[in-house]
Amino acid sequence: MLNIEDGFEKSEQICKVIENVVEELGINQKLEKIMIKHTPAESPIDMNYLSPDNTSLDLEIVDSLENLEGRVRHELMHVADQLNEKFKHKDSLVPPEGTGAFRRYKYLWNVYIDSRLVKSGKPSYDTQEAREKEIDECYPELSKDLRKKCFTFLWGMGLLDFEQISAMSYDLFSTFDELRFLAESQGEKQVTFETMEELKNYGK
Repeated sequence: MLNIEDGFEKSEQICKVIENVVEELGINQKLEKIMIKHTPAESPIDMNYLSPDNTSLDLEIVDSLENLEGRVRHELMHVADQLNEKFKHKDSLVPPEGTGAFRRYKYLWNVYIDSRLVKSGKPSYDTQEAREKEIDECYPELSKDLRKKCFTFLWGMGLLDFEQISAMSYDLFSTFDELRFLAESQGEKQVTFETMEELKNYGK
């Protein structure tokens, strides 16, 4: 079921961690094949690619022991969410790549995953502090005070589904009354960024 490409220096440790987390999450009961691959040289970031029929998974893993369990758990939590019918994952709801909404979609899902890992006492990809700093990149048009309050709400949320994450990617204040009231009380609105360049260069 689990295969790894040749050339990994840390193959034994990587396979062991992945096997343990896959079993813990129950992914091994839903997937027929997992292939561990090298990350592209131009983009050394862990990634997961689930097949359209949800039977096989390609995992691109950085060949390093640095926060290995946290990185693996994060990627496999993405997969576990997609395989969970209650999460209601739909490719059609993913915002177009290269847009501000896509950047925010990735951020919101990452926060949802890391917050659950931290709360359960498991290693995560990023800490609560790191994720809180990252919100500045995703919502530069909002005041620092509102960003902090929004992040506190996002980090403390219970269960989410993909439809909610997708909706919030376009409008952070569209799904939960608590966030909408926060924005309205401070008279702030979200800006729609059609491109990543617009988002990155906002206010410069």
